[in-house]
Amino acid sequence: MMTQYRTRTAKQNLREGIKKMEQGMSAAARVRRAFQLGRPLRPLAEGKVPQQLHPNVVWDRATEALSAFRARMTAAKLNPQHAEAAIIYVERDDMDKPRFLFLEDAGIMPEVTRKAAYTLLVREDVIALGVIFGQFDEQAKQKAVFPYLFFGLNQRGMAVLRKAAEIQQEAALLLRNVN
Repeated sequence: MMTQYRTRTAKQNLREGIKKMEQGMSAAARVRRAFQLGRPLRPLAEGKVPQQLHPNVVWDRATEALSAFRARMTAAKLNPQHAEAAIIYVERDDMDKPRFLFLEDAGIMPEVTRKAAYTLLVREDVIALGVIFGQFDEQAKQKAVFPYLFFGLNQRGMAVLRKAAEIQQEAALLLRNVN
C-alpha cells in the first residue's frame, strides 16, 4: 500500500529514496542534478513564437550559468574546465534547426567571442532558446550533455534543444572514437 505523498512517512520515504539514488551517482552527476534542481519554467503556448531577448540578457544569463555550474564543480573537487557551454539559437527562416554559439573557443580571446555573439544575437531573425552544457564525467569516462532554458519552451522549442543535445552527444562520441 502506497502512503500518501503529503504524510511524514511518504516524505521520509522520498528523502531516503533520493539519498539511495544519489549514492549510486558519480560526483559529476550529482553536480549536474543539483544544478538543474528547482521549479521548472512554465511552457510557452503551442504555436507561439518565443520573444527575442536582448543580447546582453542572453550573454549574461549564459555566462552566469556557466560560472555557477563551474563553481559547483569546483566545490565538488571536479575540474571546472571539463564544463563547456553553447548558446542555442534559431533563425526565423528555419525554426527547427538548432544553431550553436559557443561561449568559449580555444585560441580566441573572450572579448572577441562576446563581441561576435552580440553581433549575431542583435539580428532580428535570431531567437536564443537556451544553453546546452557539456560536462566530461571522469568517473563514467563520458560526456554528459544537458539543457539550460532561458524561458519556458513549447514542444517545438524543446525538440530543437533535444536535437542540439543529440548533435553535441554525437560529436563527443566521434571525438572519443578518434582519440
